[in-house]
Amino acid sequence: MSTETAIFEDVTATLDYSVGDCISTTHPAQPLEPRSHFPKSSWANPGYNKDGTRGVPLTVAHRGFKAKYPENTMCAFSHAVKVGAQGLEADMHISKDGVVVISHDATLQRCYGVRKRIIDCDWEYLSTLRTIKPPFEPMPRLLYLLQYISVPERSHVWLLLDIKLDNDPEAIMRAIAKTVLSIPSVHRPWNERIILGCWAAKYFPLCHTYLPKYPVALITYSLLYARKFLKVPNISFSIELKALMGPGGAKFLADVKHSRRQIFVWTVNEESLMRWSVRNEVDGVITDDPELLRKISDGCEGDRLHYGGYISNFHDSGDDGITVLQRVNVLVAAVILFVLGGVFAIVHPADLKEFTEEPYEEYDRWEEL
Repeated sequence: MSTETAIFEDVTATLDYSVGDCISTTHPAQPLEPRSHFPKSSWANPGYNKDGTRGVPLTVAHRGFKAKYPENTMCAFSHAVKVGAQGLEADMHISKDGVVVISHDATLQRCYGVRKRIIDCDWEYLSTLRTIKPPFEPMPRLLYLLQYISVPERSHVWLLLDIKLDNDPEAIMRAIAKTVLSIPSVHRPWNERIILGCWAAKYFPLCHTYLPKYPVALITYSLLYARKFLKVPNISFSIELKALMGPGGAKFLADVKHSRRQIFVWTVNEESLMRWSVRNEVDGVITDDPELLRKISDGCEGDRLHYGGYISNFHDSGDDGITVLQRVNVLVAAVILFVLGGVFAIVHPADLKEFTEEPYEEYDRWEEL
C-alpha cells in the first residue's frame, strides 16, 4: 500500500456512520461536576532534560510493530516494546458477545481472510482465527494486552486506545471499562497508562461516564474539527501528520502547546517526516516502524532541543530531507483532508457546551459493570 493511499485508511471509514444517541435514558439522573473536567495526560510527554533541553518525542507503535509483524497482534506489540516503544496504539472493536478485541477493521477479510464482521462473531469463533500474514497470529483481546504490560518490567509502557466509530458507542465503552477494571496495574494506575482515543464528540460523555478518571484524546485528520475541542480542558490530540503539515497546521500546533496539551501525530514512517516531527516538538510520534523511529530519535538526542527549537549544530529548520515530491503530496493530502473534515463535521457534529459551560446530569452505570 502506498503512503498516499495509507493516509486515507482511517479517514474514509469515519464517514460511514451517522450520528446516533449515545446516552441511555433508562437510569435516573444525578448532578455532578461539569463534564469538562477530564484529567490531564501530562505523563505522556517527553519532558525535559536536566540541562533544560526538551526530550525527543515518545515512540508510539501503530498497531504494534506493524512494519515487520502482523498488525494488532501480541507478536507485534511485544516486538514493539523490545525495540523501545514507550506507547502502543491499539484499535478497539467489540464481538457479538461483548468481548473487546484488537482489530483495526470492522471486518475480518483483510487480516484474517474471512468475509465476516467482528460484531457478528462471538469470541469463541474469533479466537480460532489466524492472520494471513506470517507467523499467523491469533486475534488478541484487550484483556491480553493489559495483562502483558501489567508486569513490573513493562510498567513504563502506556496505551492509546483507538476506539473505532463503527462500534456501538455505549456497548464498546462499557466493555472497555469492564475489561480495564478487571486487571490490576500495581506499579502505576491504569489512568496514568491509558488514553482513550475518540474520533467524535458523542464518545466523550461515555468516557466520562464509564472511565471518568481517564484522559481522553481526539483522534482526527481535520484541524477544523480539532479546533472545536481546544475549549475543552485537558483534551489531547492525535492528528494525521499531513494535516498538521498543511495550511493552518503551524498555528494549531502552537495553540495546542500554548494550552499545555499533548499532541501526537500519525502515521509517520518516512525518516524525513520523523525528523520533521522531532524538530516541531510533538509529544509522540505514532509509527509502523518503532525501531526506525528510535534510531532517528536517538540520533537527535545528542543534538539537544532548546525550548524554542533546535540548537544550531543540528540541521537547518527547513532541511529535514523532505523532497519536493513529498511536499507536493503533503499539500494535496492536506487539501483533501480539509474537504473530508468538513464532511465529517456534518456527519458527526461537535456540540461541546456540556463540556465547557454548564453542569450536567450523568447516568449511574457503575452497577452494571
